[in-house]
Amino acid sequence: MANSIFDGFNDKHGIMICGYEWGFSKEDQKEFELGNELKPNEGVEYTFANKALYWGGVANTWPYDNAIKKWFELWGYPLDSEGLGGDFEKSIVQTNWAYTQGNSLKDSDPNKFLQPEQIDNFIHHVEVLKPKIIIFMGSELMNYLQNSEVLPKFKAIMGKIVEDREIIQKESNHTKFKVSFQKFEQCQVIGFPHPSGSRGIAHEYIKLFEPEMKNILDSYIKKRGFNK
Repeated sequence: MANSIFDGFNDKHGIMICGYEWGFSKEDQKEFELGNELKPNEGVEYTFANKALYWGGVANTWPYDNAIKKWFELWGYPLDSEGLGGDFEKSIVQTNWAYTQGNSLKDSDPNKFLQPEQIDNFIHHVEVLKPKIIIFMGSELMNYLQNSEVLPKFKAIMGKIVEDREIIQKESNHTKFKVSFQKFEQCQVIGFPHPSGSRGIAHEYIKLFEPEMKNILDSYIKKRGFNK
């Protein structure tokens, strides 16, 4: 996981941001080989919104994280990056479907995400964290969830499907990506395209989903009794 676990916030029933796998760019690899890899501030608690507490200022330059933060802002939920923020910030947990590292999306073998060990990795996180909301960052992740090797295991934890998968594509002058929504008894799942996809995602297009996301996040905050 890419942030600390906070008891009563993201240890159970939080918001899970889930990508494909852990990033390890070719530049990162070169720095690692030269012995210049990042040295974290061990023992320091940090949120997804403020990884600089742990990794230093360089964390504020990471495109993937910054895009997701911008998306929350566009949905009406700007993340507090001062200290540990508030209840909402501490309720977010970031992880990935697979435990592997890849240089880039195009270099990753898509078949590996349905290998038993990677399915088990995802299901284990779901079982332990029992998130109320999962936001997939990658269009194929929602497809993986529907796979016959995944869905029964997911439903055993999150209950029956109460709202079938709905795929929405909105009218826009920008590239019209598809966004998926599927609701289970114990979890709302949303599938967005990967923030650093090769075709680029206009912020104006992501903002078109503010009504759906605001409704989901408003309901989540109200049920958890958080201040925002």
